[in-house]
Amino acid sequence: MGNDNIDQQIVNEIRFFDFVAQKIWPRVRWLFGSLITPRCQRCTISSKVPEVILHDGLCNLCQAHEARQNRAEQVWHDKYIAHQAKELDQLLKDHENKGRGRWDALVLFSGGKDSVYMLSRLKKDYPRLRLLLMTWNNGFYSKVALDRAKEIAAKLDLDHIVFKPSSSVYKTLYRYTLQNVAMKGSYQTVDRLDGTLNQFLGFYYAYQMNIPLVLSGVDFAQELIMQFHSYYRMPFEDMCSRTLLDRMERRSGFKIADIFSEEDQKLFWDGTGKDKERIPQYILPLLAWRPDKGAVQGELERQGILPKRDSSPILTNNQVLGVMTAIDIKTIGYCSFEPEFAEMIRFKENDPVYWRNVFELVELAAKQRILLNKIISKVLGKLGLTADQVGLSRNAIRK
Repeated sequence: MGNDNIDQQIVNEIRFFDFVAQKIWPRVRWLFGSLITPRCQRCTISSKVPEVILHDGLCNLCQAHEARQNRAEQVWHDKYIAHQAKELDQLLKDHENKGRGRWDALVLFSGGKDSVYMLSRLKKDYPRLRLLLMTWNNGFYSKVALDRAKEIAAKLDLDHIVFKPSSSVYKTLYRYTLQNVAMKGSYQTVDRLDGTLNQFLGFYYAYQMNIPLVLSGVDFAQELIMQFHSYYRMPFEDMCSRTLLDRMERRSGFKIADIFSEEDQKLFWDGTGKDKERIPQYILPLLAWRPDKGAVQGELERQGILPKRDSSPILTNNQVLGVMTAIDIKTIGYCSFEPEFAEMIRFKENDPVYWRNVFELVELAAKQRILLNKIISKVLGKLGLTADQVGLSRNAIRK
């Protein structure tokens, strides 16, 4: 069976899971109360997350967040966001039609909702900014997101490259990290290396092609958790050193020298000794724009760019996500992505109803070995791994 057929089967299985999560699970969850961990009624975070304490249905993190939301802080926050938006606007205008070569900016374009919204706004507000879209096809990328990225690029008549590195690079990454998740969870291990490598490939391509800006659809909560800062522009001194790579290794607990060949290690960005005139600035527009996530989907539908059917975050995410989630439930008892998504909910950047349904059903599916099995089997088959090798034997799920 060819990989194209397998990829479509994975898409079908994910669509079915998403349908069950949003349409069926809310009606039957009461039947499975004893199997599901209590969650915060506001941000949906699991009570199994370390240092999370529920009191009258609310977690301590939501209570602390609420306590910080006083009038003075809100005024300061609004001014800070306005300052970032003004700076970003000027930066983008200054780069319109000013690139040293064919393009002014490289857009890391996943085909997911955030990157589609970012691209739509760039095209509307900065029509003279010459954009090159870059999408990855690493063999495990969402078929829906990849197809959608190609369609949108063609519809908007933009230059678009689909970067396909040697299949061994990402296969090596996933095989090693999935077998070494341990108690850190897949978010800090598998996902961190995968996401960071995608960024680094963009940095290298922009450097080689002399493109001054790299734009990414990472949002506020993601960046706050991943890099511990909330500014729309990555410090340039970090881009000119090994800082980003060191940070990735420190937080994941992995050394790239233990995983990759010497040649493949060169794919991981190290700005040391590089020509600073060619090193791009890394820009995160959503941190300055702070769009209303609830309104984003409606706007994209009105523009005919991204239909709701193809906008589900779990549908446009990496195929490996199901395996990662099952490993998390087995090793730490909760999905390690929950702290990020709960933080986004606290800042009103995510839908709590949608994610409560997903996280509860994921927990039940992993414990009872339902719904996720076919996805996990197909993805592990592509990686040449067995369930036992990643700790997902029948009696391995943590209760």
